[in-house]
Amino acid sequence: MSTDAVPITVSGSLYTFAFGTTVFAVDAARAARVVTFSLGGRNILTAPKSSDDNNWGSTFWTSPQSDWNWPPPAEIDPGPYAVSMDGNKVSMTGAVATGLGLSVSKRYSADAATGVVTVDYVILNRGTQARAVAPWEITRVAAGGTTFFPMGEGAPTRGMQELLKLDIKDGIAWFAYEANTITSDQKVFADGHEGWIAHVDGDLLLVKAFRDIAPKKAAPGEAEIEIYADAGRTYVEVENQGACVNLAPGAFSSWTVRWFLRRLEPSLDVCPGSAELLALVRGLVRGQR
Repeated sequence: MSTDAVPITVSGSLYTFAFGTTVFAVDAARAARVVTFSLGGRNILTAPKSSDDNNWGSTFWTSPQSDWNWPPPAEIDPGPYAVSMDGNKVSMTGAVATGLGLSVSKRYSADAATGVVTVDYVILNRGTQARAVAPWEITRVAAGGTTFFPMGEGAPTRGMQELLKLDIKDGIAWFAYEANTITSDQKVFADGHEGWIAHVDGDLLLVKAFRDIAPKKAAPGEAEIEIYADAGRTYVEVENQGACVNLAPGAFSSWTVRWFLRRLEPSLDVCPGSAELLALVRGLVRGQR
């Protein structure tokens, strides 16, 4: 696999990778949140609706949510992260979350040759007691489009919100957004397969690839794949989680997610069940395994 590391441009708290017409930017002052993943000037991630809005862009939480309920610990999201540079990689580390004893680090790098952005997450137990914890990436895209992933074991389930319905075709789960069906906050929990989730918005394709886990490895009350649509019909959360592990004091766990953003040909079928779309996504993911 060829590599062509992308240099980082720094402007205040914003750290940016730019290659070709792709831009990937992270704001260290906002919990090392991914604020831009754009192609040809079009950002597939949402922007804040107001100065106090925290539900935008792509962020990271520790799982299960039952450990902290709502909102997330400020030290994890949306507090500022400290930054260190290592060549063409940037690492950002948050403070220790009060009550959890955990801190989160995120390391970002990009490869122009493959068009892949790699995000390495680390959860460190800085407390005095062991804690069972899983990594959780929450990526917010505009309401609309289609989200899909290969189904794993079992059936989709609901949590506290109304069940977000999936259309399962030949082992692939599809969520084609229809505004008139989103009458309240909706969410779905499911086991994935193959280690990826994708979202299409117009002619843009976002793919996130990660290590597949068995259902028993998910955090209590959580799942490998989660999709959420807000009642205000403003965004969709494309969420993926890693394995839940028991961290002794001083121990850490790491988890890697690879991001792809591609422009689709106008002739490519993007309807649920599209064999062309599936082949494209699988080709991208397999090329990085």
